[in-house]
Amino acid sequence: MPMPVLEEKRRAALARALGQTHQKRAQAVAEMPEWEAMRQRAHDIRAAAMERLDEHLAQFERAAAANGIHVHHAATAEDACRYVVELARQLDVEKAVKSKSMVTEEIHLNRALEAAGVRPIETDLGEFIAQLKGDPPFHLTAPVVHLTRDEVGQALAEKLGVPFTNDPAKLTMIAREALRREFLSARLGISGGNFLVAETGGIVLVTNEGNGRMVTTLPNPQGPRVHVAITGIEKVVPTLRDAAHLLRMLARSSAGARLTAYTTFIQGPRKRATGEEPSGPDEVHVVLVDNGRRAMLADAKLREALFCIRCGACSNICPVYRRAGGHAYRSVYNGPIGAVWSAALWDTEQAAALPFASSLCGACADVCPVKIDIHHAMLWQRNLATRRGRVPAWQRLAWRLWRVGMEHAALYRTGSRLARLLAPQSLLNAMARPWTPKRDLPPLAAKTFHELWKEEA
Repeated sequence: MPMPVLEEKRRAALARALGQTHQKRAQAVAEMPEWEAMRQRAHDIRAAAMERLDEHLAQFERAAAANGIHVHHAATAEDACRYVVELARQLDVEKAVKSKSMVTEEIHLNRALEAAGVRPIETDLGEFIAQLKGDPPFHLTAPVVHLTRDEVGQALAEKLGVPFTNDPAKLTMIAREALRREFLSARLGISGGNFLVAETGGIVLVTNEGNGRMVTTLPNPQGPRVHVAITGIEKVVPTLRDAAHLLRMLARSSAGARLTAYTTFIQGPRKRATGEEPSGPDEVHVVLVDNGRRAMLADAKLREALFCIRCGACSNICPVYRRAGGHAYRSVYNGPIGAVWSAALWDTEQAAALPFASSLCGACADVCPVKIDIHHAMLWQRNLATRRGRVPAWQRLAWRLWRVGMEHAALYRTGSRLARLLAPQSLLNAMARPWTPKRDLPPLAAKTFHELWKEEA
């Protein structure tokens, strides 16, 4: 299925933003002469976690229970949503404040909460703006990187009834004032979890704005009374030392920073200590989501995709993402790694088409901090899509004919000559549909490279 192309102005702005992020990453990586060894260690940590996933999950659950955390296993998105909705009903809440979480986007938690009469409020600035506009996230770590300051200002003015401004500091303060009221009056806080530490039973949460702490650990009596962390089963790591190493890789790859601004280690509900006011929620729940991850684990060629730490570096460098943008993927998970994940989690024609939206240049694998072989995973997803009949018949026939022509030089030359002589550009465009409405089909060259070479010789 063709991917829409961003208009030139927005594409240029996106390229600048992603280019700046990638440059900052390069500078942060340059500070670490042992970076390749660090990447290999990160890869090994994730591989070891996946190799003994059930063992590590069981260890995490035991340690978490000892910390007073309730752990729930959700085989499907519906199971996860049902558990959170039931908690909201028990608390009799009308709203829930949320920290950024791609897994909650994946399971469509907001939709489930709204259907149950609970208003979900995104508190990450980018997610908050996207929610006001009714848009899905555009990027794994920068949800509204595609918007201009004017567009953000217009969204806040229209939805919050404030005077228009495009000053970033003022826009941030407007959002802060609106969200602060929500933090102080909510009784249910929802977050994701960047890592789950098996040996300690703790949750590691990273943000750059501090909203994660407002959602999860705001001191009582103000702030959420119940914290629910929703995360995929693949986020478990064996030890605290492993988590520390991955945090170093995540910060440098996602934001070009030495460490994320707010790194929070959550070890359970609030505990009373002599001489100090207890902080944190009364209850902590962890929802471990499968939703297709075990099927990925069982496929040796897709298992590495589970190593992903959601840094977004592969999108920042991807030529297809830069040209098409995140919304073109029509999936929660976009960019190169998103193409692999989407095709694995959702058995639809749209998801199956995403791995084909790649030149397989390998730049994504080169920057991946945990050394996922992303482009080969996409190639394997293409293979699976063909086997499952997800590739349209006309497209399979076209590629077979192309292969025959490319394998036989004489046939290729004859076909090229006939096309140049007999087929006008309008006919070629019509024959190439449905590719051409979203892609440019350049005119055939007057002469082939072979003919030009012979003339020069």
